[in-house]
Amino acid sequence: MDVRSFVKKQEAALKKYRRLYKVLDFLGTAIILYLLLFYFRIDQVFPYISSFEVRAGTSYDILGASIAFETVALSLIAAFFSLIITVIRHLRDDKTKAIPLIEEQNPELHEKLRTAYDNSDENNLIVADLLSSVSSKIAVIASSALLTKRKLVIGVVLILLSGITTVYIIDNDIRTNLFDQGQLGDLVNNIPGLGNGDSSSGNDVYVFDDSGNEDSSSSGTENLTGDTAIIVQDGKEVDLTIPAGSGVGFEEGDTSEESDTDFDQSSPYERSIISAQTYDEELPEGYESIIKEYFEALAEAD
Repeated sequence: MDVRSFVKKQEAALKKYRRLYKVLDFLGTAIILYLLLFYFRIDQVFPYISSFEVRAGTSYDILGASIAFETVALSLIAAFFSLIITVIRHLRDDKTKAIPLIEEQNPELHEKLRTAYDNSDENNLIVADLLSSVSSKIAVIASSALLTKRKLVIGVVLILLSGITTVYIIDNDIRTNLFDQGQLGDLVNNIPGLGNGDSSSGNDVYVFDDSGNEDSSSSGTENLTGDTAIIVQDGKEVDLTIPAGSGVGFEEGDTSEESDTDFDQSSPYERSIISAQTYDEELPEGYESIIKEYFEALAEAD
């Protein structure tokens, strides 16, 4: 067997195994972090965060399955922190090359394998004899010999146990009783620039009770000309923003109630006075007598 080809093959296998350890560690840590986030009700905080309040309660259609926004958000948060933890944990990993590990596992190759590898391009009787001796011994060495089975077993078991536990807790909605959603919301609202109860941002949440009155526990002032204002009515968020030019205070098609009162409207002036004034007006020539008779008849009818 060619020594250089053997060493390159073992180096590639060693890198693959080390990546596998990191992936298993990342998945196990992410599942545990998701479990902790769900147990401590972090998904119930999203309606109180200005960046997430609009998406809270929605769902996404992924591969034909409806997945809640809270599930996706918790998964991303868990994956982000799991990546950081995994990178930190593996910063000091053993980065020993394949040759020293193989020589450690096979004492008969100690110093011989690296010597043969370094001098594989030489062409003399001593090197040829060394290469022949080393090749016969490495022919029976498999790449799986570099796999640390203990790390592999621990990683798989950790993923299985944490996954089963997470499914059970989510299915039964097991959560901590140390605090509730309202307490978490108050905590988030006290963080400047994060909670949607920050009055300076204009994104206030107004909670109304069943009778339609504003809950006294809610805080902030309504800002209809600023950013979006939200109220929570029966657990649902309602946007109170009035678009510019929409006619504040009026509804389209709003008409006043018609009166059914039937009455005859009186004249603003007495007809006798109106008739009397016509005699002073300049009448068309030839029609004076006819017009005078008309007004006299009209006055007599009163």
